[in-house]
Order: sequence, then C-alpha cells, then structure tokens
Amino acid sequence: MLASGAGALDFVQGDPCQDGDPAWICPTGLVDTPYSIKFPVHGEGAGPPFKFTMIRGTLPTGLTLRSDGVISGTPTEAGGWGFGLQIWDKAGNKGGDNDFVIRVDPRVLLQSAAPGPATIGMAYSHQVTAVMKLSPSATSPPQSPVVWSVAGGTLPPGLTLGANGVISGTPTTAGTYDFAVRGALVDGRADTQSLRITVRAPLVIATGGAAGARSEVGVPYRSSLTASGGSGTYSWSLSGGALPPGVVLAPSGTIAGKPTTAGAYRFTATATDSEGRTASSAGAILVAARLQVTTSALRPAKADRAYRAKLLSSGGVEPRTWRVARGKLPRGLRLSPREGVIAGTPRVAGRYLITLQVRDGFGVTATRTLRLDVSA
Repeated sequence: MLASGAGALDFVQGDPCQDGDPAWICPTGLVDTPYSIKFPVHGEGAGPPFKFTMIRGTLPTGLTLRSDGVISGTPTEAGGWGFGLQIWDKAGNKGGDNDFVIRVDPRVLLQSAAPGPATIGMAYSHQVTAVMKLSPSATSPPQSPVVWSVAGGTLPPGLTLGANGVISGTPTTAGTYDFAVRGALVDGRADTQSLRITVRAPLVIATGGAAGARSEVGVPYRSSLTASGGSGTYSWSLSGGALPPGVVLAPSGTIAGKPTTAGAYRFTATATDSEGRTASSAGAILVAARLQVTTSALRPAKADRAYRAKLLSSGGVEPRTWRVARGKLPRGLRLSPREGVIAGTPRVAGRYLITLQVRDGFGVTATRTLRLDVSA
C-alpha cells in the first residue's frame, strides 16, 4: 500500500516512451550505437529513491536496466523486444506496471579494405561498399539507395568519388591523402570511414650503361642498373633475352661476371618496387673474343732496302697499341704503336728475334715472338 495522501507512482507518458496499445513505444536504437533512456516518475508515493525492476520479457541484446530507471548500453542485434517494468518507492510499495517495446534497427556499415597505393598517370579504382549490419555476424544489402560524399579531407587530385561508392580516376600529384567517405540512407542512417591513399611517382629505369656495353672474353664485367620513382627498394630480375655466359644480374641491379663466350647478347631487365610496380628496360652487351696476335711470320727484309710489314690481331676492343716487349728491331726499322706497322730501311743484315705485344682497350695483352731475317 502507498502512504496515505501520497500520489500514486506511475510512468510518465511520452517521456521517453509514447503511450501505445498494448505496449508503450520507446525510442528506436541502432546496432552498434550507444543507447540510453531514463524513466521519470509521476507521483511521489513514499518518496525517492525509486526502484525499477524487470518483471517480464527481455531487453535488446547489449542493453541493461539500472535500478534507477536507466536503460543503457550498445545494442548488438536488430529486431524488436518487449518487456515489462515495475516501479517501487523507498518503502517498498509497488507503483506503475507497464509494458514497453524497444526496436533496434540495422546500422549502415561501410566496408572497405585499406586502399592500395596509386601511381601518377595510371588509372586507379577502389570500391567502398555499404551494408546493413544486423548482428555481429550478419549483414544485408541496404534497404534504399546510398548517397555517397566526401565527409572530410581531400581526395588525391585526379580522383573522384562516384555515385556507386567507387573512388576512381587518374591521379596527377604525388603525396599522401587522408579523407573520410560517408554513405547515408534517405532516412538519415549513415556511416563514415576514414581512408588514406598514397600516390607515388611512376617507376622509371635508367639503364646505367648496360645498353650497348662492351666486354671481352675473360675480362671482368660490371655495370649497375638504376631506377627512380615508385616506393621503397627495387628488386631486379631478368625478364627476357639472355646475359653473356658467366655474367649474372643480381637483385640489387648489379650486372657482373666474367664472360666466357663472345657474341652479342640482348636482354630485358625488370625492376619491381616494394608496392609491386614494375618497369622494364632493354639492354645489350657485346662480348669480343679474347685478344690474340694472328701474324705468324714476318717476311724477310734486305739491308738498305725499304721495308714494311703490317702486324695483325683478332679479338679484343679498340684502341689497340703495339710495342716490342723483348728483343730489338733491326737498326733503321720502327714499330708504329697505333697502326702496328713495322717500317723503315734496315741497315745491318742479320737474324732478329722479336717479341711483339698488343694491348687493347681493356688492358688485355697478347704477345708473339717472331723472327725477322735481314739479308745483305
């Protein structure tokens, strides 16, 4: 029984729930969105503090009832829940006994993986998707069209957000761009997702001297491929053609080794940056045969007669330089270092053993000992 003269305790119609039949309708909640309502008391009874108890039904999953009449929490499932509440005054007297309904609607949830990096001048596309979240493990398509907008920040220049939630275009300026995308239903339910797109300069290769390079059998060869733009470190690989036998391309971009076979070798090298961009460049290495002296004999000379003999070599690379490595030419004869020609007028008859040496542009040398007979 309530104390004499005290007003009967009851729920206040419209605060926060509207009177209905058979149950009062409380404000609608959203999945994963904090919810809180408080029931005020009409009448005094034996006075506060007043106590509220659940006498039937259940609250939405994630909500709880405090004894002071506050229902709060974060609902996790969509649906409708009915329950009954009882009011008590400080003397333990019963007050109003009402039934209520709380409906929880699905929330809009934007789903997007982290956008991949973009490259200046290359077409780009990234999809942002909206779904309705029904529970921790259940979603459904939106019940109405989604209106997309950029809620903050700036998209990379050259990219736009389409009506289908696709970010697309051709970026024009390198940089890191932070922005927020908003997807909203016509009834006002919406979600916002923060995203970041990094735009890099294109990956560009400089051949580093590998195009048209020359080498020689047995001579150590080394050159470096270089790249710019893109991101991070570059990994190099041979994507076409072939390098000279004995020469390899390292992942660092160094081409090195000692060629074993003469020939013209054409190849394609590809650089890959840390974000997966690739760029390729064609190159060629011409490998000369090993330098050697091919003159096998010198024609005889006569004293006091003009003499000329051309020394011959094969392989190697220009420039070639000749010299007498051992022995002496007959007095009156000279060897032209650049032309490899022995010329002049010998003055003294005799038999001369001469070791001749040729050196090429790589510093490779070849020698041969020849005999020059000068008759009287």
